[in-house]
Amino acid sequence: MRVSRLVTAALIVGFGLGALAASPGEAQPKIPPDFAYDVGKDSPGTVNFSHEKHKDKTEKCTACHTKIFKMKKGQTGTPTMDKMKAGEQCGACHDGKMKMGGAVVFKADDKANCEKCHTKK
Repeated sequence: MRVSRLVTAALIVGFGLGALAASPGEAQPKIPPDFAYDVGKDSPGTVNFSHEKHKDKTEKCTACHTKIFKMKKGQTGTPTMDKMKAGEQCGACHDGKMKMGGAVVFKADDKANCEKCHTKK
């Protein structure tokens, strides 16, 4: 009787470990492809946004979504330099003070960094 309890306990532990090993870990969200914002009348060029580049700087999508940006493109409103200078949208992080990945994030209105977001027309 004692041996059968030991065998039963071993089988339960074995099946439990097997079930844990077979289960997929936490599902990772699929990173959306790069996209371009419409060019504003005073814009020096198209703004291309890369989730891939930004995911390397932050661990969670919730760092930006839904606190700063809504989940769907276009629901937050048109990005403008005035909004960014006011600390809204991209300017919430791109303020020249925020640190991510051990480095200070460039300021949105720093003319030396225009081409990091804008591509020539």
